Amino acid sequence: MNKINSVLLVCIGNICRSPYAEIKLKEMIKNSKLNNFNISSAGIYAMIGEPANLNSIKVAKEKNLDLTGHIAKQLTLEHVKHYELILVMEEDQKKWIEKKYPFSFGKVHLIGKWNNEIIYDPYQKPYSAFLEMAKKIDLCLLDWLEKFK
Repeated sequence: MNKINSVLLVCIGNICRSPYAEIKLKEMIKNSKLNNFNISSAGIYAMIGEPANLNSIKVAKEKNLDLTGHIAKQLTLEHVKHYELILVMEEDQKKWIEKKYPFSFGKVHLIGKWNNEIIYDPYQKPYSAFLEMAKKIDLCLLDWLEKFK
């Protein structure tokens, strides 16, 4: 894999999974002393302008991460052009992006690619689903972090 300097994390609404993954990856990059990374998140059908889900904020806070400033944004052509790596939570999201933006083929990957993990949407589910989401995202991002070094 070529040196990656920009990562976009994508889910459906950009209020649960991708915002958490974004803030977690930013912390991991900072702690690993990798420099000049551009990390963001977006949603395929974003709840544009909405804050992060309260349970995502809570799960992040328990890991000393602050999601209170997050504002959901829509995935755009500019995002897909700009980011070198796009990490999605589920296979359908990968297919959707590659169909809409055929040039993106090869830069869109499952966040759980290295450990065959799918990150299911915890939206409107109990807090335990958000804990599970965060645990899986953390493990998946560790695998990606190794690839960035």
